[in-house]
Amino acid sequence: MLKKILFFIICGIVIYSGVSYAAPCYGTHMPKQKQWIWGLQGDFLIDRNLDNNQGSTSGNRYFLTGTLGIFDWICFDGKIGVGDVSWRNSNPGNVNFNNGFAGAYGFRIKGYENKDMGIKTVVGFQHISAHPSIASPTNDEHRVIIDDWQGSALISKDISNFVPYLGVRYGTVDYIKWVNEHDRRRIKSEKVFGAVIGADYLIQKDIRLNIEGDFIDGEELSIGISRDF
Repeated sequence: MLKKILFFIICGIVIYSGVSYAAPCYGTHMPKQKQWIWGLQGDFLIDRNLDNNQGSTSGNRYFLTGTLGIFDWICFDGKIGVGDVSWRNSNPGNVNFNNGFAGAYGFRIKGYENKDMGIKTVVGFQHISAHPSIASPTNDEHRVIIDDWQGSALISKDISNFVPYLGVRYGTVDYIKWVNEHDRRRIKSEKVFGAVIGADYLIQKDIRLNIEGDFIDGEELSIGISRDF
């Protein structure tokens, strides 16, 4: 009962605090060599301020996720799905881009681990790219690509089937836009440092629920479910 209470407390902290626009860090659970983890994930981007007074961006992304253990100490993370994007700006005004292709890749490396204390550390790199449909709010055609780049470091504590984790991240969001297939411009996010909080909850032997948020540099919530194979 206590583990469930702790899990829902962390869920509440993630949902009701300022959480950031960043690629999810995946937590510290990694597959063994030549084994897979498959799952589904929703990444809900609430707000991210852009540099040079270019407004802010948001959007939702939905993924099929897959993780392969290359060796016991390193794994490859990949996912494929769809995502939309919104741009809030005074000129040309708010622009909404409907669902288009979204994909991601990255890797994680196992660091210090103390099995007796249930402590794990992981460092990783993640990249997500979203390519929504073209939007035409006026007489112009607007096209956009969102690129998330980040490095992260996490530490977790196993409490039976409940695994909370904390960490830090460094990364940027690139908002790349075209108007009428020219006038290409890359706009970066204002802040690059963030703090991560999340938790895994083991529902069954090989099935776990994950919730994660990233603080300081924006607002985002990610929720996923996965199974070890």
